[in-house]
Amino acid sequence: MKISKFLLFVAAMFMAAPSWAGGLGDANIFNHLGVGVHAATTGFGFEVATPITKFVTLRGGVSFMPGFSFDTEVDGSYRTTVNGTPYEQDFTMDVEGALKRTQGSVIFNVYPLTHVSSFYVAAGAYFGGSDIVKVSGHTDDLQGVDNPSIDLGDYQLPVDKNGNVSGSLRVNSFRPYLGVGFGRPVPNRRLNFGVELGVQFMGKMKVYSDGDELSKVLTDNDDDWQKWMDKLTVYPVLKFTLSGKIF
Repeated sequence: MKISKFLLFVAAMFMAAPSWAGGLGDANIFNHLGVGVHAATTGFGFEVATPITKFVTLRGGVSFMPGFSFDTEVDGSYRTTVNGTPYEQDFTMDVEGALKRTQGSVIFNVYPLTHVSSFYVAAGAYFGGSDIVKVSGHTDDLQGVDNPSIDLGDYQLPVDKNGNVSGSLRVNSFRPYLGVGFGRPVPNRRLNFGVELGVQFMGKMKVYSDGDELSKVLTDNDDDWQKWMDKLTVYPVLKFTLSGKIF
């Protein structure tokens, strides 16, 4: 599901809420609606929530990661010929990594001790925002050079003839989620503060350039990029939410 379609779904929840309350109120299903804003390791965002039973609450939301970026230096190489002898020329290049992304989520809160505690176990999924890091860079030194590339772990990201490089580190677009927390997205009172800790299961990170997945061409490249790609198969989520009850 694309984020734009998910936003339409969230809007539909708002519009349908009064009919849910009227039609299912006696069964305590969809009889309340809560809205929350949050700050988290996934960025800033909002959620809407409604009870399914007295033990389970459904929430859907969108998170926006601001355009945080970092600069780093990477190694690269290209093949050239001097006096008829081919050889490989090494170089270094400054690149920027950008963390900007948008994610949607659908999560169920299960309250095992609903009458005595606001502790819950959360299960669901995040989707969209598969580009976890976007990589870009430029150097005038490589303009006109044939087939240069920079090394990102065991991958070689191509640099075009204008000296530009662009690519992304990509994870699964559908990421299961598990977590625990305290708080109620549909408060018993008007406002509630909640905290949640969980993980997204992202799968193996892959490198893309111009929309195409790259294949590994290097072996045992033990740089910081490869260490990061090998270890980061789950994404930690720490979230602080302020929720309000609409009705």
